[in-house]
Amino acid sequence: MEKINDNIDRFLPFGESLRAVLQHESIKDRERRLLLRMKGVFVNNTDEDSTFPILTTSLLSPNEFEFLKESLQVKEDREKTINRTLEWESTKTLISAIPDNFNIQEVIKTTFPRYKVVGNPNFKMVGNNPDKIILDFKCETTNYSKAWFRGKNEFKGQVAFEKVKTKDNKVQLQIVHTSPETTEIAEKVSRALERHFKEKNYMNPKKDIQRILFKDFTNEERINFFLNMTEGDDVFDFSKATFLDIGPDPNENLPNDINWLELAKVRELNINGEVLHNIPFLKDKSLHKFMVLSEMEIIYDFSLPSVEGNCKIRFGFPNYFKKRIGNIELVVDIVKINPKDEYFNVPLSSIKRQLFKEFEKMKTEKYEWSKMQNLHKQYTPKS
Repeated sequence: MEKINDNIDRFLPFGESLRAVLQHESIKDRERRLLLRMKGVFVNNTDEDSTFPILTTSLLSPNEFEFLKESLQVKEDREKTINRTLEWESTKTLISAIPDNFNIQEVIKTTFPRYKVVGNPNFKMVGNNPDKIILDFKCETTNYSKAWFRGKNEFKGQVAFEKVKTKDNKVQLQIVHTSPETTEIAEKVSRALERHFKEKNYMNPKKDIQRILFKDFTNEERINFFLNMTEGDDVFDFSKATFLDIGPDPNENLPNDINWLELAKVRELNINGEVLHNIPFLKDKSLHKFMVLSEMEIIYDFSLPSVEGNCKIRFGFPNYFKKRIGNIELVVDIVKINPKDEYFNVPLSSIKRQLFKEFEKMKTEKYEWSKMQNLHKQYTPKS
């Protein structure tokens, strides 16, 4: 999220420096009207053309500036999750498996740092469970392209490990990120711990952490996996698909039905709508071979023990069409949550945590089912 620079307290802005503050997206007509009233000024119009000249040519009192600072609401990026799985081959608890000398500052150390982690956070147990641990951290960056009072950005990230009760002794690794910097930090932490776990034989040195990557699928398999996600489960009831990021495969000769994509040199289609799961690119299985689907956004009705409502979830392989690389990892982003009115007192953060957990469960089931379907096709003789 955007962090207000400490320099903001060093002087009372006026003129152009005050204009930079007033142009912040959080300062709207209401705030300008209230600020003018504090100065004893009343105006008919509160638009920028009417209020900016008055405010920028007058001096602020410390109290008036405090009001402005309180109005500078910061915007935090949505939390997105990446989930991975590793095979645990030890009786060690997860908290005892973390090295005693773990130091995140040493893990992220680089010659030319672009960001810094605030403090020295470490892993801790969740609910006194030694097999469920999290590392919460804050990343601070300097944004030289922003105005004088907006020079700092602060983003939150998390790395979590949890033993899953299965016969295979699986451990689930979850990365929560809100910016490219937090993604990079979490990656460095997970790689360092993976090396440590292998050195100590807590996990098989010859096996890597399992990730869901773009290259794991053919075009047909990827579309099939996405369509499986529209079927929902006991918690998520599919409502509609509202966004697709899709494009033609440049390595395929397109059939006549869609060769207009090639003629128009279309590389990528960002499609917004209401029933996108029914468009020909997805409905017609004969076209799946020729189409690359990278992301989908779905609205689900959800039912949890403590709350009901609907939510919009985007998942897939973000920015594939910009990078065109196969190792892009599956990311889940809960875009919006709308609980029913009777659950207005349930914190959205609590709902989001529950939805992430349940969606991960459904995603894993659909992914495993898709893999089974793909294996079945491979070993079924063609007639």
